[in-house]
Amino acid sequence: MKLAISAELEYYFPDPTDILLQLEAAAIPEQSIEFARIDVTQGEHFARVPSHDAIGDRIWLRLQGQMKVSYSATIAVDRLTADISTLNATPTHLLPGEAVEYLLPSRYCPSDQFQSLAQAEFGELQGGARVAAIRDWIFGHLRYEAGSSTAATGALE
Repeated sequence: MKLAISAELEYYFPDPTDILLQLEAAAIPEQSIEFARIDVTQGEHFARVPSHDAIGDRIWLRLQGQMKVSYSATIAVDRLTADISTLNATPTHLLPGEAVEYLLPSRYCPSDQFQSLAQAEFGELQGGARVAAIRDWIFGHLRYEAGSSTAATGALE
């Protein structure tokens, strides 16, 4: 499957501002970037840095005034698909250390506030069957509407 991606951003910063762009598609084993182009307004500073877990890049900018970013890419996606409902659960105490951060509540996903819902809807399920049921519940109950959220909107809202 091929995806065509394009994004355009335009902001005005009255004072010198540090900006972290996380916009580009990542080259990972299950997807390759056939074409990519990013145009960014020149500023005082531009540096590419590795992203979280070294998946893709981020761009640090420092600039003042008008900032325009234009990004386009063609991505070839070749993801392996599997029936996740057949996967066994891993006991929490056997999870690797790098998985711990994904169990903790965050600014965008206060997971501790979803305990009651998760228990009521999916309490009897385990492992991949639970993950598949959560995925299906989200698909059946939630809808994204453009403009209905901001960068500060979390999963609870």
